[in-house]
Amino acid sequence: MGIHIHSTHTEFTPEEAGFRIQTIEQLDQLFVELIQNEKVQGASYLLARGGKIFAMKSMGELRHTEQGKLFTPHSIRRIASITKWFTMVAVLRLMEDGKISLGQQVKDFIPEFDHRFYERINITHLLTHTSGLAPDGGYFLEPYPTDWYDHLFAFGDDDDDDGEKPVRTADEEIAFRKSQWIKAMLAGPPVCAPGEQWNYCTKGFMILGEIINRVTGLEYEEYIQRTILEPLGMTRTFFNVPEELHGEVCVVNDWELERLSRMRQPFDPPKSGGGLFSTLEDLNRFAQMLLNKGSYDGVRILGRKSVEMLQREPYPEGLPAFCWGDQVKNNHFALSSSLGREYDSCGPNTFFHEGAGRSTLMVDPDEDLVVAFFVPSDVDWVPESVINVKNIIWSGLK
Repeated sequence: MGIHIHSTHTEFTPEEAGFRIQTIEQLDQLFVELIQNEKVQGASYLLARGGKIFAMKSMGELRHTEQGKLFTPHSIRRIASITKWFTMVAVLRLMEDGKISLGQQVKDFIPEFDHRFYERINITHLLTHTSGLAPDGGYFLEPYPTDWYDHLFAFGDDDDDDGEKPVRTADEEIAFRKSQWIKAMLAGPPVCAPGEQWNYCTKGFMILGEIINRVTGLEYEEYIQRTILEPLGMTRTFFNVPEELHGEVCVVNDWELERLSRMRQPFDPPKSGGGLFSTLEDLNRFAQMLLNKGSYDGVRILGRKSVEMLQREPYPEGLPAFCWGDQVKNNHFALSSSLGREYDSCGPNTFFHEGAGRSTLMVDPDEDLVVAFFVPSDVDWVPESVINVKNIIWSGLK
């Protein structure tokens, strides 16, 4: 049986967008082959130029647990680390509001950072993965990776002789539990001084989410909902997908399925490093806002100069980065964004973010182009499902 390709009506055609129809066919064929070879469970993508969608398709299965339930262009999928872009936008909003500055030290907000190991770390370091905090477990290809949650036990209550737990009010308990996970994230020495290396660090964005909470008085998730999701009309983007929509969420393993019903507790770290679920169309709204210098459909989210920072390199000469074995000598990046490199067809002004599981959102100001795609997979890493996809897409521009 052949793989069904679901195509959605679009605002104009690839030809009207200055895009080769043969490239669309080539892209579909790549995705079909990846599904047939069981490298991905499904695939979906959206291409927009000049603010209008000209291609939006999907194929494959919605669930790993059942056959025949199709992954559609409107299906909901976890976007993992693309959430970091929403955190970055929230930080820039607070900068524009005069509540924080990007050079401000984290210790000004979180006392646990007031130590000689961490006192120099500022907000920009967290946004650019240059804080020196230990990166995500597995980043160095270490054989037995650990992460901050493996150290939580070390910062729990010290039971007294009769084993009684200290009595705290509800607010005191939340403050204690927050300090517990912050200390766990800071456990052990830094891997380098701030600004010396690029080390991908999700917990740095969790810390940013906590700063947003302390500055605004709102939970991080509520602040994102009020200031970004609702104004942009992103009605199918959630930190917690409503139960009635669980059947529309693409999942590739039992862990993802269980995660749908897992609720965050008040003392848990914010979901600012990778907690969002979304759709292609909603991601396009967010990306169009960035492409339009901070506004979309008459709604202003950021100022023009703030959005321009997404293409500005804080370290123009680049920084060394291990990059899961790539060992890049001079890694180039912008504010919470990857940039097109010399061997990328998308060009140096394209900024983008990827998410585990796997998803990608890209903005190309030179070509007035937005690219979003999901390639859900339970396989650890399938480079052709990301790298080859980008190369094919940019080859289609006339």
